Amino acid sequence: MLSVNFVYLGSALAFVGDLSYGRDTIRGLVQPNRVSWLLWGIATTLVGTAEIRQGVGLQWILSFAIGLGDLLIFALSFLRPHGVWRLGKFDIACGVASALGLVVWVLTANDTFALTAFIAADALASIPTLTKSWTAPQSESLSAYATAAASGLLTLATVKVWSSGAVAFPIWIASINLVLIFLIRTKIGTRLRTEPTELA
Repeated sequence: MLSVNFVYLGSALAFVGDLSYGRDTIRGLVQPNRVSWLLWGIATTLVGTAEIRQGVGLQWILSFAIGLGDLLIFALSFLRPHGVWRLGKFDIACGVASALGLVVWVLTANDTFALTAFIAADALASIPTLTKSWTAPQSESLSAYATAAASGLLTLATVKVWSSGAVAFPIWIASINLVLIFLIRTKIGTRLRTEPTELA
């Protein structure tokens, strides 16, 4: 188990990764999906607030670092409006469902149910970017996802007493970002679509 002070390092890594992604957004090198980044930002900031209330320890810093970084990327996307991924009905539907999940998460008094609602809301917010990473990995950058996955694993390694409140968020953050890294790095979605054509 690592010292809890490594949470600071993990949080700094996550925020630096978001800054790098934000820079690439301004340069037009990536095309963020605003639905995902806005709802990720809101969700993880709310998680940080809940973690403070539950007294989980310094692990809340990771939530705020990622949440603020996500909201920053959302804000920076407006500096290059033509370089943002075009939203369709599917993206909007995922966003609405995610927002409803967040409302349930905020209003419920049951911690276990609230945690389940949060993960469901965050997963729904992730679908547009997961889909984009499958169909157009060239529109993405590994920076934010790699540092978020590393920070999630690093923060998880600092937890002394494992409880759902302390470990659920780092595990989720590490898992979803590792999936995104795989999709973007391997370009498996575009490869699977082009291989049949090449064989024909």
